[in-house]
Formats: sequence, C-alpha cells, structure tokens
Amino acid sequence: MKQGDAAIELAEQRVELERAAGVARIQAAARGQYAAEEITGPRFCDCGEPIPEERRRAMPGCRRCVDCETFLERQSRRRA
Repeated sequence: MKQGDAAIELAEQRVELERAAGVARIQAAARGQYAAEEITGPRFCDCGEPIPEERRRAMPGCRRCVDCETFLERQSRRRA
C-alpha cells in the first residue's frame, strides 16, 4: 500500500469515527443525557490545545482550534 493510500484510508476512518461520535452526541442529547452546550463539539483540538468555549459556541461542531483551522485552510488554498 502506498503512503498516500494509507493516509487517505486513515482520513476516511477518522471521518467515519467523527460522524458516529456526532450521531451519538445528538442521540444522547435527545435523551437528555447532555446539556445543550456539550453538543457544540470537542473541548480539545487534535494538537492538544483546548478549544475556547467562545469558539465552540460561535462555531458549533468545530473540531480544531483557530490556529490549526487557519493552517489547514491555508494548505487547502495552496492545493486548489
């Protein structure tokens, strides 16, 4: 398997895990197991830094801190 193929496969697995986690959060919230603010997304970015509560409220479902999101957006613009 090529390195690029492995990276794509890992990314696809991650997307599926995040989708399943999102569905589980929504279902739990519907059952009243979580407060509404806990549905807004994870509390920590992939880099390990906390995602500020203000960002999670402003961008429900965000998965990254501002620095990581900015970096990824710049990378995607370079490839386009």
